[in-house]
Amino acid sequence: MITFYTCVTNGYDKIVEPYQDPDVRYVCFYDDGVEPEAKGWEYIPLTVAGTCPVRRSYHPKHLPHLYFEPSEPTVWVDASYEITESLVTESKIILEECDFALQEHPSKRTLPAEFAKLYEQGFSTEEEIIDMAKKIRSIGYSLDEYNQTINSVIWRVLTPEVISWCKIWRQWYDLGVNRDQVSSAIAEYVMSTRYRTPMRFKPARIKIKVEMERTNRIKKYWQSYELHDKPSLEKQIELLNNLAEIFDTSADKFVLNKMYACVRYPPFELNPIVQPKDMVVYTCITNGYDKFPKNNYYSPDVRYVCFHDGSVDTTVGPWEYIKLDVVGLRHTVDINCPRRLSFYPKANPHVYFPPGTNTIWVDACYQLTKKFIDNSKKCFPFTMLRHASKFSYFDEMLEGFTCAFFSYDDGIELTKKLKEANYNFRTYGSPLGTIVWRTLSSKMRDFNKEWYKWSLVGCNRDQIAFDAALKFSKIRLPSVYENRGDAGIPLGYYNKKGRLGMHPQRGDLKQYLRKEEFLEELGDITGMSPKLYTEYPDHEFYMKVYKII
Repeated sequence: MITFYTCVTNGYDKIVEPYQDPDVRYVCFYDDGVEPEAKGWEYIPLTVAGTCPVRRSYHPKHLPHLYFEPSEPTVWVDASYEITESLVTESKIILEECDFALQEHPSKRTLPAEFAKLYEQGFSTEEEIIDMAKKIRSIGYSLDEYNQTINSVIWRVLTPEVISWCKIWRQWYDLGVNRDQVSSAIAEYVMSTRYRTPMRFKPARIKIKVEMERTNRIKKYWQSYELHDKPSLEKQIELLNNLAEIFDTSADKFVLNKMYACVRYPPFELNPIVQPKDMVVYTCITNGYDKFPKNNYYSPDVRYVCFHDGSVDTTVGPWEYIKLDVVGLRHTVDINCPRRLSFYPKANPHVYFPPGTNTIWVDACYQLTKKFIDNSKKCFPFTMLRHASKFSYFDEMLEGFTCAFFSYDDGIELTKKLKEANYNFRTYGSPLGTIVWRTLSSKMRDFNKEWYKWSLVGCNRDQIAFDAALKFSKIRLPSVYENRGDAGIPLGYYNKKGRLGMHPQRGDLKQYLRKEEFLEELGDITGMSPKLYTEYPDHEFYMKVYKII
């Protein structure tokens, strides 16, 4: 018999009835703040001492051997997730094949990125993180060892080796930060050094087996965690630099670990749920660049707005069509450029929609889906996509430069202006502007203005301008879709179902031959090494698309 078990303290989650299998025992540990009402569970009061409900709830999670028999097969499931028939069926197969398995984390975070997330969200103080980092380093742990898991489901047969791992996990959890992904990774490392011969100890890695978007969570993090004040971006970067020193690596090398660490990550349960009736999906089409794909999904509750210059078929419903009044834009910009014109409403929804509006920009060429609308409900006040290639600043520049989207001088001009503004090139976050979720507030208006301002400088790369706006405005950093497809719309070049035009090329089609010269000058301005910060020196696919080569 397999034991599925969970724990709820402080009324954090709602207990729901699990899928009933006669070969499975279902155990729920609980405290006084929980009503054991759902059928199908064997309820056991939690008697662990302590004032923090989170640390108390983790006790049976970390130490199942104190609650169950030796060699017993167990499956821990966070109480926020439903135990379904498929989870039970797959768990039986997993436990037949191995004694120990953990879920792969979808974000593939580095250790510095995980520490930065804990710091940014107020889960841990700088002092707690630095202290734990020093302890981790003292046992010989290196950054390359880190392989993050998501511990919402854990499969364990309680063998002596697995029990040893559990004890080490709890030991490191008690030593450090109040989130258990880091301590579970350290437990793996300690066990692997102990069992290198004849067999290295390593849990199996399993794809996520629960529906992360379906949750029984009742309370927010702050109602169970004692959260700390959230630090500024400067303080986050300072922390990462301190971590670099602890792990004895140079700043330039460490940047490869910290580059994406200073942007907020899911879980999206931190965001409020917004109903479709309170959302506006909008886009802009100029110069006949796009058309709406056939079979777009349109929610009857969502408002759809298309800005345009008269070059679009305005009979396609349910879009509300607003022709851009060039004169009324009142902005010192070359609005005769259709690309810059289309970007104006993209960057500045506050000009057209009232404060408090939940706006979703989406490029018109992509296929709208029901999943996209459903996922969008959890993306406010601010969410962005990460570029699939996770570009550095140099990579981002090279893509546009080698395809002649902008000239040599335009790229240099933007970089110099950013340098003058004390922009941090090393922490370029590689945003993707295809979809952007924003609730319109005063701080969001300031972000929008910064985004637009920087788009006017030099090469008009809205990704770089977006990252600059994050750094120069006082907007809270966004949630992030690390896998762009998780937003609910198939993205990428081959999914541009409605794309009719090509990206304008303002540069010399032969300028790619000056790539090395361009990189060298960028390196001189930024103070970064092109060799360390360039992963994609060639962009052959797009260069072929745009007939460069």
